[in-house]
Amino acid sequence: AKSADDPDEKIDKKDTCRLIIRKIQFAPDNTGSGQKAEICKSFMMSDKPVHLEASLTKDIYYHGDPIPISIKVKNETNKVVKKIKITVDQTTDVVLYSADKYTKNVLSEEFGETIEGSANFEKSLAITPLLSDNKEKRGLALDGRLKDEDTNLASTTIIRAGMDKEVLGILVSYKIKVNLMVSGGGLLGGLTASDVTVELPLTLMHPKPKD
Repeated sequence: AKSADDPDEKIDKKDTCRLIIRKIQFAPDNTGSGQKAEICKSFMMSDKPVHLEASLTKDIYYHGDPIPISIKVKNETNKVVKKIKITVDQTTDVVLYSADKYTKNVLSEEFGETIEGSANFEKSLAITPLLSDNKEKRGLALDGRLKDEDTNLASTTIIRAGMDKEVLGILVSYKIKVNLMVSGGGLLGGLTASDVTVELPLTLMHPKPKD
């Protein structure tokens, strides 16, 4: 520009360049305890329920690190839990120009843990959602870099009090689902199946660089 103080000055296009800017949020230094969710579900042909509790040890996890999920099950029914399925969904909320929202599955793992009727179960199962396992999926939000160097799944967007969502433009969040696959029991003879599900919010970010 020939006149830095003139906002109405017209610039010739041949005298311009473009610069790509990445806006990055890093995880805060102080992290608290993790989320916990529980459910008690009853079934037909059974007068007692299945209790499921799932919890995380902390509220923020870093990209690439294993995420241990503590699972407790109290099966008071005559049914059998055949396996445990854990999934992670990424939700991208675009608030820049519209109210578009996209949800994509970024992880789905099954664990062959069997829980017999009238039995208890307690174990920590670890998962690691990675971009490398989702290369063929379209519509995922990423922490994009030029030529996809060192790219990973997009970090969770942290919205602080008083912050304008439209300034952030795109909001990313994650949700863990823990699902017990329960076989039919009693008079049904195991011919049917149902499930018991809880959901946990997941915050996935990068640590703040020391420098």
